[in-house]
Amino acid sequence: MKKAYVTGGGRVKSACPPSHHGITFRRVISAPRLVLLLVLLALAGCRAPHERPRDPSLDPRGRLHIPIGLPDTLDALKTFVEAEGGFSPGVGSYGISFWVFDRETRKLSAPTMPDAAVEHGLAPGGLLVPWSRWTAGAVEVKTEVCEVRQSPDQFVAAARVTLVNRSNRPVRLFLYAALRALGPAGWPVRRLEVAGPGDALLADGHPALVSNVRPSAAGVAPEDTVGVSARRGSIPEARSASSPDGDASGALRFDLDLPPGATRALGFIAPVLPGRRAVGHVWDGRGPEVQLDLSTPNPATGGSLQRDAGLAAYRAMDPDALFAEALGFWRGRLGGVAIRTPDPRWNEAFAAIPAHLALMLDEGAPDVAVVNYNTFTRDGAYLTLVLDQAGMHDLAARAIDHFFAHSFSGRVQPEADNPGQVLWIAGEHWKLTGDRDFFARSLPAARQLAALIEYARTSPEPHWVAREGLGFGPALPPDRRLRLLPGACDGYHPEYTEAFDVAGLRNAALLAEAGGDATAAKRWRALADTLLQRYDARFGKDLGAGYGSYSVLWPCRLYPLRSGKAHDRFATVPPQPPSEWRYFALATAHQALLAGNRDTAVHTLRRHFDQVQMRGWYAFDEGGASAPGNWPKLRTAWTPTVAMPHAWSLAELWLLMRDSLVHEDGDRLVLFAGVPRNWLTKPLSIENLPTAFGSLTLTWDGKNLHLEGDAQPPGGFVFRKRPVGPARQPRRAR
Repeated sequence: MKKAYVTGGGRVKSACPPSHHGITFRRVISAPRLVLLLVLLALAGCRAPHERPRDPSLDPRGRLHIPIGLPDTLDALKTFVEAEGGFSPGVGSYGISFWVFDRETRKLSAPTMPDAAVEHGLAPGGLLVPWSRWTAGAVEVKTEVCEVRQSPDQFVAAARVTLVNRSNRPVRLFLYAALRALGPAGWPVRRLEVAGPGDALLADGHPALVSNVRPSAAGVAPEDTVGVSARRGSIPEARSASSPDGDASGALRFDLDLPPGATRALGFIAPVLPGRRAVGHVWDGRGPEVQLDLSTPNPATGGSLQRDAGLAAYRAMDPDALFAEALGFWRGRLGGVAIRTPDPRWNEAFAAIPAHLALMLDEGAPDVAVVNYNTFTRDGAYLTLVLDQAGMHDLAARAIDHFFAHSFSGRVQPEADNPGQVLWIAGEHWKLTGDRDFFARSLPAARQLAALIEYARTSPEPHWVAREGLGFGPALPPDRRLRLLPGACDGYHPEYTEAFDVAGLRNAALLAEAGGDATAAKRWRALADTLLQRYDARFGKDLGAGYGSYSVLWPCRLYPLRSGKAHDRFATVPPQPPSEWRYFALATAHQALLAGNRDTAVHTLRRHFDQVQMRGWYAFDEGGASAPGNWPKLRTAWTPTVAMPHAWSLAELWLLMRDSLVHEDGDRLVLFAGVPRNWLTKPLSIENLPTAFGSLTLTWDGKNLHLEGDAQPPGGFVFRKRPVGPARQPRRAR
């Protein structure tokens, strides 16, 4: 993909210790941009003395995070949550975290401390409502965070803290709800106040944290010293504080007595950027590898002003009701698509990953990651297929509309795989949905992209494409055109770009045929056949060389899956360990799965599920150094060049899971081809899964297969590579 973008294969060093792992870079950028990037990284990793927290054990760890919120909204309006439970309600807000002080032992406990053991996960069913769990002596502490939309210009995060006394003795403690400039996605806090009866904190004049229970004490300080106070079991004395440097901090403190076995729950409201302006990305359009974001969070003008509903409205909100609303939203978004397997990680990830990917839509643009990246057509095509196969067809259609309007998204210089990828994903969407409205608006653009591929593959160089829109050819004005180089993709990978030319033209023919244009369908199909012959002549000696291992059978299906040279090349591919660029190992294993190699899919997925980043939240990063986006401008411990979750990485994993359960092979549906063999003696089920032949619902009890839904593949169902013949036809529910 875009892999890396600085020089030399070395590591970036600064006078400050890194807040994360070392950063390895591979590609070259110009000296001025390198200097700018290093300055941004230094600003992110090095704080002036007055900015450094007084108690670093209470700082965010900056190791694992996910955004939550609403799909297809500005990235600024998404809430980042770290694995230890701290969160920032909006990008460029502040950090909110929870600590516990034992009044008997005089010890402060926090999930960020070095000796803290923290679990994290999602709501039942893998719904995108994260929780974190840790212990403070005998007390188990669980924090949960959600975000909902109250109106077009009002988003609200809610948090719940549940404390359980696991001992046989009473426990007396303080719970701190702390607010600091430093957070998962923080920003300077120049003025902090305790509101009215002490149940809320106001940041820069707007409600920032409101409790549903009146605290025992509340206070603020002009410096980041609230942690020092908490260490003593105290609270800052001031009710208002100003900090020119943006270091104000404060907390609400709750004095709690928990009898043996008792449970206590408290709820909080954290409005998302109230009274501030949420801004979209402003990509610089200059970098040869990645683009930098020139936008500034929280500007005085411009952007989308977020409504401050007022303290009375926030006090009236019920955190539990907001959690119920968030859970209902995600259940509805997934449309009933679910799986039940012997491994709960599969079941949760099958729901969680599409939700992560849906969050990457930013006002119609399917970005590679929230904050870090702009849209890349390559990554976005895989992301879009997940949304479609997970039942989020409306979001998939929005993404494809974006691709038709901006086919060469990603690097500033156009890449040759993009036209074929747009046609490929448009055709897959049509197969899965039969959406006539989508079809009507997309057919003209599909015809133009097919003609562009024909131009680029059959006419002499140079080839010119429009900077904006779908124009191409030498007649374009020089100031409105860019040169499209053959094979341009992560440098030069014609084995990948030309595979998508074929796949795209095949789907262009499908769309033309559906539109009643038999002449165009014949033309594009014939060109696809010609280009496949040329592909085979050029790359057929080793179809797995280079990026061929990421395209030939999966996803382009250039050759038959069951026999022939592609089958023979990929059927023996061994299980793939996680690689530096996570999507490549998963794509390679996908070739083997489609060639009939169950074990490679099984063991590759198992190795990836065992990775730390996949535990609980199922949120891979890219694996290598990514674009920094706006992270260097924020008050955060996050390493700017880590993009988590990452679209292509997660999409490849989910799509390998999906095809291991069910995949199309010509006119047939193949069932359970990539699941562990011992699962076939246990119950399995799939609910409402979109396929090219209709929605599939099935149950397998270890002996019998029961089919529901409306999936009717003309070639039938194949189970464990054995066609289901007339004598063994699975029973279809009426």
